[in-house]
Amino acid sequence: MDIHLENLERRGQASPVVHSWQPRSKARGPGQPAVVWLGSRAKVLCRTVYLSVDPFLRCRFNASTGVDYTQPYALGEPIASAGIGEVLQVGDAVRGLAPGDLVVEPFDSFPWQSVAVLEAAKVQRVPPLLALLLPPSALLGACGQTGLTAWCGLETVGGGRPNGSDVVAVSGAAGAVGSLVGQLCKRRGAAVVGVCGSEAKVDFLQELGFDRALNRHSADLRADLRAALLSVPQADRALGTSRSPQPADITLYWDNVGGAVSDLVIQCMAPRSELLLCGQISTYDAEGDYPPPLPAESAAVVERRRIRRERYTVVKYKHRFAPALAELCALELRAEETVYDGLDAAPAAFIDMMGGGNTGKAVVRCSELPPPVARAAALRAWLPPALRGRLARSFVTPEALGVGPEGRGAKGCGCWVGTDDDEPQAFALRSVALMRDSVWWMTRCEEFKSW
Repeated sequence: MDIHLENLERRGQASPVVHSWQPRSKARGPGQPAVVWLGSRAKVLCRTVYLSVDPFLRCRFNASTGVDYTQPYALGEPIASAGIGEVLQVGDAVRGLAPGDLVVEPFDSFPWQSVAVLEAAKVQRVPPLLALLLPPSALLGACGQTGLTAWCGLETVGGGRPNGSDVVAVSGAAGAVGSLVGQLCKRRGAAVVGVCGSEAKVDFLQELGFDRALNRHSADLRADLRAALLSVPQADRALGTSRSPQPADITLYWDNVGGAVSDLVIQCMAPRSELLLCGQISTYDAEGDYPPPLPAESAAVVERRRIRRERYTVVKYKHRFAPALAELCALELRAEETVYDGLDAAPAAFIDMMGGGNTGKAVVRCSELPPPVARAAALRAWLPPALRGRLARSFVTPEALGVGPEGRGAKGCGCWVGTDDDEPQAFALRSVALMRDSVWWMTRCEEFKSW
C-alpha cells in the first residue's frame, strides 16, 4: 500500500510516497491511501534501515495474542516489529535526537514502512562509533532483544546453572535465540543437544560447538535423541545394573517450538529439572491462551517428575538489560544472520522464517546506513576481532551505560529507553567521550594488528 507523507513543518517540499505493509481482511479488499502525520511534538520521523522478523509476531495476526505484553495488529494499520531507522525529522519536544541519527526500536513498534513515525520515548540513539564494534543490525539480534532473551532466560535458572553437571536440550536451536542459548550454555560448561530443521543446520550447530545436533525430520528422532544422550560426558555417570552407560537425563530444556519435539524431549528429562518455555512456534497458528496446555502424557511426566515448567518472557527482566548487554557485546559469540533485501521482501521473509528457512536472526535490510555509521562499519572490518573484544570489554559496562545495581538509568545517557513510568533505563551502548579519540588512533596503530 502507498501512503502519502504530510510534512507538518510545511517546508514546501513535495510529499514522498511511503510504502507500507498492513494486515488486511480478505473481505475488505484493497485499502485506500492514508496520510502519515508527525502529529505529536514528542515523535520522530525515520527512514527505515532494518526490520526485525520474529516468530512471536505471528501471534499478533490472531484475534488475541494470548498474552498481555503485545497486542494484535489492527486491520489497515501497519505491521510493526523491532527496527532500526535514520532520523529525518524530530518533534519540538524531543531532546537528544537530530536528523541523521540512527535509532533502534527494540521490541515491536517500528512500522513496516519505508518512512515511519515513532514515539521518541520508544527509541534509543545508536552512537555512530558503535559500528566499529558490531554490525548495527546486531541491536536487533545478539545485542538486542534476541540476545537479551537468551541471556536473561538462563539467568532465571539460578543457582549458578547451567554448569558442567547439566545436560541442556534446545529446540529451534539454529534460530536466533536457540543458537545463542546453546553457545552461552557451552561457555558455562554444560553439554548441549540441539534440535533443528535440516542437515545444513545440523552442520551449523556443530560449528557453534553443540555436543550433538539432531534433525527433527529424522526418520527416528526418538532413537537419535537417545543416542545423543548416550554420547555426552554426563552419560558416564549414569551406570545401569550392567555397568554400561545409560542415556543422560536432560536437566534443562529451552523450548522454542513446543509440539511433538517438546513432547519427546520431556520424556527424557530428569526429576526436578527445568523447562524454560520461551516460544511455541508450532502452535502460533491456533487461537487461545499462551502457552497451550500440554498433552496428557507429557503433563503426567511433568507432574510425576516435578519438572518446573516456567513460561519465560524477556520483558519482565528490564532491570537486567544493562548487565546483560554489557556481557553480550563483550562476548565473542557467533551471531548468524539471514538478511532479506528490500521492504518488498518483508512478507516473504516472515513466511520463510516461520517455515524454518532462516539460520540465526532474520532481518530485512530496507535501505543504506547513514554515512557516519556506514564509515564506522567499513572500519570495523579492518579492526582485528581481538581488539574489538578488548574495546567492548573496556567501554561496554553497566557503569558506562549509566546504570546502578538495579539497572535503572539516568538522564544524560546517550541511549536509553523509557519504561512504563517514563523513568529512563539504559538499553544499548552510549557514546563515551573517551572512545571517540581512543578508537580513532587505535585503528591507525600497527601494533594492534596482531591482537
